[in-house]
Amino acid sequence: MEQAGVLLAQLITMFLYVGAGWCLCRARLVTTQNNAALTNLLLYVILPCVIVRSFLRPADPETTRSLLWSLLLGALALALSMGVSFLLFRRQPALNFGSAFSNAGFMGIPLITAVLGEGAVFYIAGFVALLNILQWTYGQALLGAPKKDLRPLALLKNPLVLAFLLGLLLYFLPVELPGILETAVGAVAACNGPVAMVILGVLLGNIPARKMFLSPGAWAASAVRLCLIPLLTLALLHGFSFLPQDMRTAVFIAAAAPVGSNLAVYVQRQGGDAQGAAGVVCLSTLLSVVTMPLLLLWL
Repeated sequence: MEQAGVLLAQLITMFLYVGAGWCLCRARLVTTQNNAALTNLLLYVILPCVIVRSFLRPADPETTRSLLWSLLLGALALALSMGVSFLLFRRQPALNFGSAFSNAGFMGIPLITAVLGEGAVFYIAGFVALLNILQWTYGQALLGAPKKDLRPLALLKNPLVLAFLLGLLLYFLPVELPGILETAVGAVAACNGPVAMVILGVLLGNIPARKMFLSPGAWAASAVRLCLIPLLTLALLHGFSFLPQDMRTAVFIAAAAPVGSNLAVYVQRQGGDAQGAAGVVCLSTLLSVVTMPLLLLWL
C-alpha cells in the first residue's frame, strides 16, 4: 500500500512537469526543434548517467547474483510482452510495437528511483538495454525496416546500451570514479524525471485530441500495455517470490510502464503515421496514473 501511494504521488508530480511542458508548447516558447534537442540531451547524457550511476557499487557475489537474476526476470518479462502483443496485434505493426515495449527508460527509471531509491535502477539496467536492442532489431523488423537498417554494429551507437556496458565494466573491474566526477554524474542523473516529463508535455501539446481519445487502436494498445501485460507479469513475478521484493518491484514497474516514446520515433523512421503513434504514447501515459498504482498493490 505504501509503495502504491508513493508511486501515485510521483506520477502526479511527473504530470505537473508534463503540464509545464504542455504550457511551454502552447505558448510557443518551446518548439518541436527545441524538444528534439531536449530529447537528445535526455537520451545521450541524462539517462546514460542514471544507468552508469546505478553500477557504482562494490562488486560482491550477492550483488552479482542479483544482477543476473534481474537480467533473467527482465528477459522473461520482455518475451512475455512481445508474445502477447504479437498474438493480439500481428496485423497492426505499430500497435504490436507499442504494446510490446514499455517506456522503461524515460518513465520507468524516474518512477523506480522515487519508489525504491537510486540503487534499484541497477535491477533494470539490463532490462532497459535489452529493450533498446529488441526495439532496434525485432521492433524495426515489425515496422517493415529494410535489412540494411538492422545492422548489429548500429547497436553500439545506442547510448543506453553503451551506458549498460560501461556500467558493467566499472562494476566488474571495479573502478572508483573520482569524487568530483561521481558528484557530477549524480547531479545530471537527478534531472531525469523533470526533463523526460517536460519533453512528453511538449509532445502532448502538439497532438490533436482526436489522435488520442478517438482512436480505437490507441485504446486497445493502452489496455494491453497497461492492464493485460502487467497482470501477466505479476503472475510471472509471483513465481520468483524467493527473490528480493525490491528487485521484483523494479522489474514490474519497468514492465508496467506505458507505451514507449520510441514508438513515434521508429514509426516516423519507417514512413508511418508518427502523430498517430505519438497519440498512443500520450494516451497510455495519461491512463498509467490510474493503472500503475492499482496494479502495484497486487505485487
